[in-house]
Amino acid sequence: MTKNLLDTGPPRRDGLTFDQTVPRTLAHRRALGEVYVADTVQVGPDEFLAAIQLPRAHSLWFDRTVDYHDPLSTIEAIRQAMLVVGQRYGQVPADTPLSLQRMAFSVEDLSAFRDDRRAPLEGIVRIHSDQGRPGDYFVDTAFEATLTIDSALALTVRGSGIVFTRDAYDGMRLVQRAERATGVTGAGPVVTLVEPVRVGRRDHRNVVLATVPHDDGVVLVVDQSHPSFFDHPYDHVPGPLLLEAFRQAAILAGGRPDTPVVTAAEIEFTGFAELDAIVECTTEADAESGVGGTEVVVDFHQFGKQVAHGRIELSPYPADSYR
Repeated sequence: MTKNLLDTGPPRRDGLTFDQTVPRTLAHRRALGEVYVADTVQVGPDEFLAAIQLPRAHSLWFDRTVDYHDPLSTIEAIRQAMLVVGQRYGQVPADTPLSLQRMAFSVEDLSAFRDDRRAPLEGIVRIHSDQGRPGDYFVDTAFEATLTIDSALALTVRGSGIVFTRDAYDGMRLVQRAERATGVTGAGPVVTLVEPVRVGRRDHRNVVLATVPHDDGVVLVVDQSHPSFFDHPYDHVPGPLLLEAFRQAAILAGGRPDTPVVTAAEIEFTGFAELDAIVECTTEADAESGVGGTEVVVDFHQFGKQVAHGRIELSPYPADSYR
């Protein structure tokens, strides 16, 4: 019997399939190639499993200088899995605005992210979340999730977020934009994109930080044509873009000759950042953390107010990891 060349493993794991992605609307994505969730199943009252797969040739997540899959790519996959679970099992309407308030994650086994250059990263996400009742809004709902790759516990994450009604969200954002419009003065300073190698990238299109001439300042680059961060229109700076900015800011502040990996983070989103005004970034490299690791405190401000704060832990990759 001739072996099917596409048969690379068992068709199901933990009752899940990796045959196709979920409908893009469930993951709040416009492009099919930006959907990383393949399947979900409910295994308990507040317990869910999700199958995720990251594409090997993704323009953002494959833009790296090491032979390791990016742990932040799996954070995005877990974020999508949470959206899918909410709609499938919590009866959350498809167009419901959700706001992540805080998140902490830790890479438990970096070796699980090693890229063999032959297969995409596949994993099983176990999510514990109180889905509440249909119609529950403005509740800061906590969640916990674990990622298993090839039976190894690779990453743990916990956090909380708020579900809005569409009318309440639209009204709140209308008031916020009107109040903040008075703070926008002109087009802002001319900035220079940070060199990709300084923030662990090879493609300048994936650099999200810039320097301000004659100043030590660093600002966020909001490129609304970016195919991943702006897969579809937003009325504010999206969380995945800020998460990448946290990573790049920490690497830049760490000043290491090689590119480290983010092995842990504690992040709080304290406000919505507008798209048409400068978002300033400040960093403070803390004491050494672990074997060769560094902790960096990163803050983002707009209109003089904090919009996000985080503590990022950087660790070196094994010496043979760099391309």
